[in-house]
Amino acid sequence: MSPSRRHDRHGRSPLLFHAPVPAVRSRAEEFARLAAILLSDIRLRVAGELDSVVLTIDDVPPADAGVELGRVLPATRDEPAVIVLHRLPIAQRCTDELDLADLIADVLADQAALLCGRDPDELRPR
Repeated sequence: MSPSRRHDRHGRSPLLFHAPVPAVRSRAEEFARLAAILLSDIRLRVAGELDSVVLTIDDVPPADAGVELGRVLPATRDEPAVIVLHRLPIAQRCTDELDLADLIADVLADQAALLCGRDPDELRPR
């Protein structure tokens, strides 16, 4: 008896459908996505003051910076201001995703407040 075309020689049938699986994101990609969403919320609170600010994510701060969670690189004549978040020092302080979102929101609000001269509590995403 020959094996069915629907089964392999061991009697197993191949999958006939693919279950929808969400795209897998790395921790770094998920961190960047969350930070971008939170910065968008902050931008809405300041009506255009931070529209040209660029967000970047570094894994760790420079060696000469010590332990910092984020920093601001002020705008120059040729370059916009940059908010830099240091992913690993932030992530290491968090026990779960909620802690991570709260800490990213705090760091972003602190850095954005430096750029627009406002109170960080006024800018902090909810």
